[in-house]
Amino acid sequence: MIKNYIKIAWRNIQRSKGFTLINVAGLGIGMAASILILIWVQFELSVDRFHENSDRVYANWRNTEMQGDMFTWDYTPATYAPTIKEQFPEVEVVARITEWDQSLLTVGERNFYEETTFTDPGFFEMFSFEVLEGDPVAALTEPGNIVLTASVAKKLFGEASALGKTVSVEKQWDFEVKAVIEDLPENTDFPFTVFLPFKKLEAMGWVDDYWGNNSFRTFTMLSEGTDITSFNEKFKDFTAKNSEMAEVSDFLFPIRDLHLYSKFENGKSVGGKIEMIRLFGVVSIIVLLIAAINFVNLSTAQSDKRSKEVGIRKISGAGRGMLIGQFLAESILIAITGYLVAIVMVNLTFPWFKDLVGQELENPFNQPYFWWISIGYVFVTGILAGSYPAFLMSSFQPAIAMKSKMNSNRSFGIKPREVLVVFQFVIVVILISSVWIVRDQLSYVQNRDLGIDKDNLIFHQVTESIRNNKAALRNELLALPEVAEVSYTFSPLTNIHSDTDGMEWQGKDPEYSPMISRMGTDANLVKTAGMELIAGRDIDIYTYAGDSLSAIVNEKTVEVMGLDDPIGQVIKDDSFEFTIVGVVKDFIMESPFDDVIPIMVMGPKRNLNFIHIRFAEGGNYVNALTNVEAVFDKFNPDSPFDYKFVDQEHARKFSSQERTAKLAALFTGLAILISCMGLLGLSAFVAEQRSKEISVRKVFGASVAGLIRLISSDFTKLVLVSVVLAIPVTWYLMDSWLDTFAYRIPIDWKVFLWTGIVAMVLAFITVSSQAIKAALVNPVDSLKNE
Repeated sequence: MIKNYIKIAWRNIQRSKGFTLINVAGLGIGMAASILILIWVQFELSVDRFHENSDRVYANWRNTEMQGDMFTWDYTPATYAPTIKEQFPEVEVVARITEWDQSLLTVGERNFYEETTFTDPGFFEMFSFEVLEGDPVAALTEPGNIVLTASVAKKLFGEASALGKTVSVEKQWDFEVKAVIEDLPENTDFPFTVFLPFKKLEAMGWVDDYWGNNSFRTFTMLSEGTDITSFNEKFKDFTAKNSEMAEVSDFLFPIRDLHLYSKFENGKSVGGKIEMIRLFGVVSIIVLLIAAINFVNLSTAQSDKRSKEVGIRKISGAGRGMLIGQFLAESILIAITGYLVAIVMVNLTFPWFKDLVGQELENPFNQPYFWWISIGYVFVTGILAGSYPAFLMSSFQPAIAMKSKMNSNRSFGIKPREVLVVFQFVIVVILISSVWIVRDQLSYVQNRDLGIDKDNLIFHQVTESIRNNKAALRNELLALPEVAEVSYTFSPLTNIHSDTDGMEWQGKDPEYSPMISRMGTDANLVKTAGMELIAGRDIDIYTYAGDSLSAIVNEKTVEVMGLDDPIGQVIKDDSFEFTIVGVVKDFIMESPFDDVIPIMVMGPKRNLNFIHIRFAEGGNYVNALTNVEAVFDKFNPDSPFDYKFVDQEHARKFSSQERTAKLAALFTGLAILISCMGLLGLSAFVAEQRSKEISVRKVFGASVAGLIRLISSDFTKLVLVSVVLAIPVTWYLMDSWLDTFAYRIPIDWKVFLWTGIVAMVLAFITVSSQAIKAALVNPVDSLKNE
């Protein structure tokens, strides 16, 4: 029976090659899109869930209320972790990590920068990373040891074993390699390649017991069987009980959920990356659904042709179940063919798709489970796509079917088909207008005035050699004709590395504690960064000896502090008192999607870890970088010239949104393509069905343009209905999305006007191609007796 089904299905498919091609291509594209998205979704869902103890490992988070808003963060003081272990018997292991900038590693003449962290032995107890040599847990118990990943060990020591060898870090400290681990997998959010003992920080005196110094992230592993809800209830007052910070509450958040659910509002997780995963999961299903709708529409459109077949088979004794089986066999065969097309497309586009999503995804074809899932996937798709046509056509009564009256509606077809076409184009219009709005929002933020001139500006990390020759290096750089300005800073101009709610100033309300970001500089930051000075002057410790205790603030800081005349005002930060000497226009160092934040730039009372160099306008970058590198080689010998452009680092902040926009544009294009393919098939069917009517009209003088309007009008009306239905849906969805940004565009009604025009034009071009073909047929050929 099954063999007979397949044989007859193949014959029927061969008889309708055009419709079959559209169905196979549509299903193939839809399946390929959904497969690629599902591969990506599976990767995102696996991030940091592969650890053996992931069900009882948690990240430490904290809440505090500031001016009526709940602020949630995951940084803790150094004393936080050992105090937890000491006070809670349910805690089995704790570990702290630092998230610093890259560190310089040196072995002989080999030297390069790597992502480094100082951490506790517990890190390798709670996280399951493959160990190649040595014991990383034991290694981190002593301050003089180091743990390397395999790729770093190979760069430093070649193919020889790294165990027992010495590595210099920042050309200040020597460490002995005590363990080598496999490179951390792609599906982890830990970026580190080098692990140093937290005990080294303690030995150097870089760790204090102050509960207000939130510089480390803490992770906690609870003993088996511990109820997290009950534990968090006991744990919430942890900081309040151990410090004077009564307003802070604490909680543990599962490491398994950290990657996808790290967006907090009012102290609770409300989502995060999972929202994008869900969005594109739904979009991939919709693209496949649009392809399935094509199958349904084209199959039901041919019901008139196949009505006699159904009638004859029923008269010959075929039951409805046999007919349903026959039609489902056809749809499954088309689904299998479409899946083979999809596999080819996935294989060809997989490297490009990995670059698009920015992840090193694993090739699914090497996984046995992928092929088992594929079998079910194909059959489910085939059955779902073919069910409605199968049940519809198997329900025909023989007497009616033999009269070939199944499609007496000459204008377009049965109403369910119209509904499905409208649904397809509602989705298309929503996607087109959404992509348009996403692009407008991205462009709006990218063109935002940062208050900083990010062009012609580089920065470089300050090594110990540079720190010992700061003034000499600065002077030689400024002597170069290609260099306009030089400034040392606490953090790069693309990131904030420090903030506090503990600043004091004259007239401050004791109950008012705004969070103010801070950074340090030595001189000429306003000119180097391209800021706009509104009042006062820049900091310059080389001209003004007292400027180590001077500060410049942005407009937002003046507003937050309520300063009528900021110049000369004194601000106390920790044990230092800084005098404001300048006010600059608001500038943005963090996310360009957020509101402007208050920032105070102070004299160099803190370490200045970066040097910024502005090149002269109109200079030659190649020559400038060559000459600057020569100066660095002189004062920072045997270290790579590892500079970064400020504009490129700023552009990276848009990478996630740009990937979202590209993915959305990709799926929109696929949805348009599949929908237009379906419309092409339907219009071809209608043109064929009405061929005699068209010929009669031509004989009586109808023009080609008039015939095109006749055939196209029904379809364009449906697309117009789709546009009207899609506008309010898109408006609601995109307005909700834009509300997630503090700096956003208003939705422009012209977006929907142009989207409607695009959709109508696409539909008209698609349909008119078949209408023109039908209108140009010689009436004699259509009207002659069959």
